[in-house]
Amino acid sequence: MLGEGFAHNPRTLLHIAPYLRSRSVSPVEIFKRADISPSTLLDANGWVPREVCFRLSNEMHKVTGERFLGADVGRSFKLSDLGTWGVAISGAATLHQACATAVSGIGLVHQGTDLRVQTEGRLAILSFAFLGRSSLEPRQHILGALAVLRSVALLAGVPEAVGARFSQSYERAGERLEETFGSSLQFGCARDAIVIDREILDLPIALRESTNDMDPVETAANLGIYVKEMLPYGGVSVDRVASHLRMSTRTLQRRLKDFGFSFEEIVDDVRRVEAIRRVATHDGSAIEIAFMLGYSDQAHFTRAFRRWTSMSPRDYARRV
Repeated sequence: MLGEGFAHNPRTLLHIAPYLRSRSVSPVEIFKRADISPSTLLDANGWVPREVCFRLSNEMHKVTGERFLGADVGRSFKLSDLGTWGVAISGAATLHQACATAVSGIGLVHQGTDLRVQTEGRLAILSFAFLGRSSLEPRQHILGALAVLRSVALLAGVPEAVGARFSQSYERAGERLEETFGSSLQFGCARDAIVIDREILDLPIALRESTNDMDPVETAANLGIYVKEMLPYGGVSVDRVASHLRMSTRTLQRRLKDFGFSFEEIVDDVRRVEAIRRVATHDGSAIEIAFMLGYSDQAHFTRAFRRWTSMSPRDYARRV
């Protein structure tokens, strides 16, 4: 089993819901199977245990039957979707600097990951591996991570100088991987890696990503903050939250659709997480917690708490 240090930032799950919807699969159902709640995805500063991430990708594989879904999801990312790590990489002066930044900052998006750059003759090898062991198959997440790393190599604007290596053996369906990684592929290698011609390392970054609009992860983080702030005052609505986020209700609803949850589900889960935290830490009486969560009386709060935990707040506090 993996230790607590093996985890992924929720940003790395950002494009899973749109991918599932494009294949007519309900993201809500898949997230529930993997035991991932809306509040988990809203916390850009939080961490999702790697076993949960692997379980999520395996559930996606069961439903879609797609053998290379990790590659499809990974290539849908812009580096700016990955927060400080991606923005810093995009702002590098040269490809060499971008690769070095990716390695030094990998802990911002993956905990327990070995990312390194090595030279091999005329090649630079940007190799990747998860540390530790897992009881679940990591293949889809490895493909996703490699797809993101390839986008780092493509910043120099010379795709023909970028290839990939896979620890997995060659599969007859390997041509599907060419759609994401190009035609220069090697299989059965010691480590999964992106291969870069060293001659392009000193080239300036040719592609700059636009970050004018509030990115989805920033929207998610602010959404959680505003919902929590509004709860004591009642009337938490998608219109009010959209106004605070300085976007139209339609834009916010589109973002919520991308996350795979309804506004009502998000509000309920923010309440659930905050209620459990307050009860477990004895942060206020039951009636005070009910007020802070926007319930009209203690009875309504107690019924909701039983729905979330199958226990009353008092019994839960004693159990903790």
